[in-house]
Amino acid sequence: MLSRIVVASVALAAALTALTGPAAQAAQPTASTVATGYDVSYPQCGHELPERRDIAVVGVNAGTGTTTNPCLQDQLAWGDVPGPDGSPRLADVYVNTANPGHLGDWWPGADLTRGGQPVANPSGVCAGAEDAACGYVYGYSIAVDDLWDRGVASPTDRTWWLDVETMNSWSWNRTANLAVLEGMAAAVRASGAEVGVYSTSRQWRLIVGDAEPSSALAGAPVWLAGATSRAGALANCGSAPITPGGRVRMVQWVEQGLDHDVACGVGVSGTRPAVVGTPEVGARLVADPGAWGPDGVRLRYQWSRDGVPIDGATAAAYEPAVEDAGATLVVTVVGSRLDAPSLAMTSAAVSVTDPAAAPAAETAHRAQRFGF
Repeated sequence: MLSRIVVASVALAAALTALTGPAAQAAQPTASTVATGYDVSYPQCGHELPERRDIAVVGVNAGTGTTTNPCLQDQLAWGDVPGPDGSPRLADVYVNTANPGHLGDWWPGADLTRGGQPVANPSGVCAGAEDAACGYVYGYSIAVDDLWDRGVASPTDRTWWLDVETMNSWSWNRTANLAVLEGMAAAVRASGAEVGVYSTSRQWRLIVGDAEPSSALAGAPVWLAGATSRAGALANCGSAPITPGGRVRMVQWVEQGLDHDVACGVGVSGTRPAVVGTPEVGARLVADPGAWGPDGVRLRYQWSRDGVPIDGATAAAYEPAVEDAGATLVVTVVGSRLDAPSLAMTSAAVSVTDPAAAPAAETAHRAQRFGF
């Protein structure tokens, strides 16, 4: 598989401009972000890796399902980074798939993995033939090796993409090919991890045909390749998924020797927040964050005085102090979620007054004017 990039489309500048006046109070500009990133594998061993983006995918194998990427650990270290809230942000992984039959490094002769683990086989009973029953056991066993024997840390917390391409060995028996992939998907799901499919529509049809809704691949997300430009890739976001009941989650195109990818759909979206309350010293102001999505977005707050962030003012509520009198306040809301760029939206500015200062100023004025 080639390396991939997920390209961003972020339109924030206008939405982040602080507005004032009645029109600003009614305005609710919106903005959104799209997750971007790269994937790497054994062809990138010894090469400088690109800057880690929102999405990172690492190839587990070295071209065939029974091999290991020789620089897997270095590339996982590149892809596994802390998330916005400090929690681990793990890279996705992808694995090679094939149906080599007896020409491969190993082929099952019973409903047992290569390590001797029993396999519950919905495709029949494997007796060593190059059929769907043994294909299912082969796929299940390869996935078990990928999950537990290749050195992938925290395997159950990642998304596993099945790389389905004609460059690998496949049977003319598409039912048997599908069984291999179903066995792999079943093993990944049995571990508790998510499984998806990477392919092109053409290659999928040649290798698998049309999977039935009852397939073990039903509902699996799709990483769709095959475009020759970014515009073509984005158009593929609207393509029919190759898995029954699935969804095209990412799309790919090739540029300057790299596979580029863009996530389909919005990563984080939000509307402009508003400051609620009377902006005066001693009063309580509350940030109305507006509408954010999708589910799972986490919000952070930062209040600023005359454009400078206020130390410690990171709650949804803020009480103006004496030093805020005569200044303008805004609140910035930052939405973030796993594998997506953060989105910052800033409220309209409000001017802070100090009620206690008004009587003192009036008394001084009277004394100056009337002598008392």
